[in-house]
Amino acid sequence: MAEAPPLILTGGQTSLNQLELTADELTIFNRDIRRIAEIYSLSANLQELLLQDRDAFLVAAKVAKAAFGGLKFAGLSAAGSAQFGFQLIRAITIMNPGITSGTPVLTWNRIFTSTGWQNIFGSATNPVSLAQTGLGGVSATNLNKRVVLAFGALLETAPSPPLAEYRFHVGNTDYPVQAVTWLPATNIFYAKLMGVFLIGTNGSFYMRGDIQPSANVQSNLQLFGLTFATGDYLAAET
Repeated sequence: MAEAPPLILTGGQTSLNQLELTADELTIFNRDIRRIAEIYSLSANLQELLLQDRDAFLVAAKVAKAAFGGLKFAGLSAAGSAQFGFQLIRAITIMNPGITSGTPVLTWNRIFTSTGWQNIFGSATNPVSLAQTGLGGVSATNLNKRVVLAFGALLETAPSPPLAEYRFHVGNTDYPVQAVTWLPATNIFYAKLMGVFLIGTNGSFYMRGDIQPSANVQSNLQLFGLTFATGDYLAAET
C-alpha cells in the first residue's frame, strides 16, 4: 500500500497555490530542515517529530514561494526582502494578535488563572491573523504578506501540562475537539496534533483549550512547527 500523503489542514481551502522549489532550493530545504531538527538532537523524540512532518513542511515552502511572488528559498540563511526561509515558530509571532499599541509579548510563558475551556492562541474576535500590520517599530508583529505558518505539534515545559483538550478554528472552519496525549521528551512534553495546520499569508486561526485540573498553573505551551517568511522578517529581533 502506498504511503498516504500528509494530512494538511488549511481551513477548508481545497486547492493551494504552489510554486515548485528548484533543485538547488530543494537541496537547501532538505539540508536545513535536518539542521533545524538538530536543535533537539538531545531529544530523539522531538527531532523525529519535526522530520516526520517534512513532506507537509515542503508543501508549506511551495505555498510560501507562490505567496511571495517566486522569491528564492534560502533556508536558514535567508537575508533581506528578496529571499525567504524558515525558523522555528517564535512566541512574538503568535502571542500578539491584533496588537497596535502597548508592549508586545515576547515569551510563551503565562499563568492560566482559571480552569475549563478558554482562549489559548488568539480568539474568535481577535484571531492570530497573518494580515496584521502590528505595532509600529516592532517589525516581528507585522505579519502582513510576510509569513506562512505550518505546525503539527504542541510543546510544554511545565512539569504537569495543564492542557487536556484543544480545538482549532482556521479561516472559516471549526475543527473537532481533540484530547491531548502528552508524551515526555527529556524535560519537555510534546503532543501531536490531528494533522499539520498550514496558515497561508493573510490567513487566520485561533485555538481554544480545556485547562485542567486546577487554576493558577504556570505554562509554557507553544506551537511546534515552522515559520516561513521573508529574510527581513526572520531577522527581526522584535
